[in-house]
Amino acid sequence: MHRYREFFTSLGWTAIILAVFVAGQVVPLPNVDSGTAQDALSNVTFLKLFANVTGSNLSNQALFSVGMGPFMSAMIIWQAVQSVADEQVGRMTNRQISFWKYVLTLFLAIIQSFQMVYFMRSSLDPMYLPGTQIDITFAGTMLLLIAGAMFVAWLANLNAAMGIGSSVALIVPGIVRGIPNNLINGFGDSHTVPLKMTATAILIAIIIGFIFLILSVLVNASELRIPIERPMLDREHSNSYLPIKLLTSVGMPFMFSSSIFTFPGYFINQSIGPTDDLQRFIASWFSYRTPQGILVYGLVLLALNYAFGYINIQPTRQTKSLKESDDYIVGVAPGDATERYIMHHFSLLTAVSNVFILIIGIGPLIVGLFYAPAANYSLFLGSIMILVGMASGITDQIHALLTKNRYRVFD
Repeated sequence: MHRYREFFTSLGWTAIILAVFVAGQVVPLPNVDSGTAQDALSNVTFLKLFANVTGSNLSNQALFSVGMGPFMSAMIIWQAVQSVADEQVGRMTNRQISFWKYVLTLFLAIIQSFQMVYFMRSSLDPMYLPGTQIDITFAGTMLLLIAGAMFVAWLANLNAAMGIGSSVALIVPGIVRGIPNNLINGFGDSHTVPLKMTATAILIAIIIGFIFLILSVLVNASELRIPIERPMLDREHSNSYLPIKLLTSVGMPFMFSSSIFTFPGYFINQSIGPTDDLQRFIASWFSYRTPQGILVYGLVLLALNYAFGYINIQPTRQTKSLKESDDYIVGVAPGDATERYIMHHFSLLTAVSNVFILIIGIGPLIVGLFYAPAANYSLFLGSIMILVGMASGITDQIHALLTKNRYRVFD
């Protein structure tokens, strides 16, 4: 038991943090009519889809309803900044980096809280500044949601430092909870045809889900190992490799593709449909129900697959790290040649992974042109891919905690 003390301590921290997070998602906002608010938010497809994959909970208008959205978006933006300005970021202290991450999280929390309050504004009961007739309904509700989002960001950082699963542990329960709804209701817009969960439909879903679960695990574990030499180590330990995953973006494209793709649809008249040429263009080219819309969605997936893959691998940073440690790729000169070599192999692997991404993302949509409920499998399979990517990191950390005390430095 002593050997696994650190594992159980970390597990305990994660259990406590998750309990606090779940509790905060049921603490109601004091001035919201939950029934009308839920109806209003259910019509905002892009916001609902984003909530499904970021630990948000729009079904309950609660203190933590904004969830992990601002924090996750801030971390992704920070990684993107780091990939293009690595030298400047490298000169910053850990305290400065943490400060700017929180500033970015706060900025995004303000935006996402504003969106949520704006769409459910008709459901808010009036709030006034004590002792005055100054209406603070909108601002007060926003402030509560912002405070909740920043507390969630603190919980995420606390779990990364003390618990298991880093910050993504707070997202996993929400994604798991949303999988059945993704299969039944799909994208949840007015054109979605729900999948009737008969015994046959459930059996088919289990079989397809299991097959893609296995495929996702295999694809996520696949990697190219580029041999590198480490002259500073003795010959016995000098042979090593630089791993580049086949799916370097993990499941990130599926986390953001749906909300990005459906956002333009908000500008269409929601009550009577398209009323001018621009709205008709949006309705046609940003719809899961048209061939041209499916094409655009596929392009969004490919762009996100490349972008997130590049952010994760960061060729410039990899090259710099190899050079600073006096390591080098066998047969490749250090510096620019190494960066081009890494980029070349990254591009090849991304081209291969694009096939898998498109099979999951637009394959069901193409079938859905002929049998509408089949389109719901796009979100269903995408959620499985997201979970596999997150579970991979969590299991690696658990394995490290369980085995770290099995090694001895000296015999």
